[in-house]
Amino acid sequence: MPRTSDPPIARIAALERDADALRRAFLTTPVFALDDHGLQTRFEEFGRTALALFRETTRLDGNEQVAQRIEAAYHRVHEALQAVATIALSDTATGIPAHGNGRAKPSPHDLRQSVIRRDTQFS
Repeated sequence: MPRTSDPPIARIAALERDADALRRAFLTTPVFALDDHGLQTRFEEFGRTALALFRETTRLDGNEQVAQRIEAAYHRVHEALQAVATIALSDTATGIPAHGNGRAKPSPHDLRQSVIRRDTQFS
């Protein structure tokens, strides 16, 4: 029987799975259809769960590694949201120099693909 002071490992593992699924959904759903798939609601619930777990585990002694797992899961979703925001706010015309550095902006598709490729690092 687990001690009551043990961290909620099963819930953290579920949060990590939710993070991966939510991240994949953000990276593969067309920007115009994000609301149709309920991703905002799913993200809000994910955030509430992550915060509750973080608060719960920080009260326990010696759970730095557990807190880092929660933070890493949240970071994976946040990274996907940043990619989607960049796509939504970017000018889709290619070949236009970005920030005066003379380099063309990557296409929105390229931005998502680079984040999706990095996803394999977390799996």
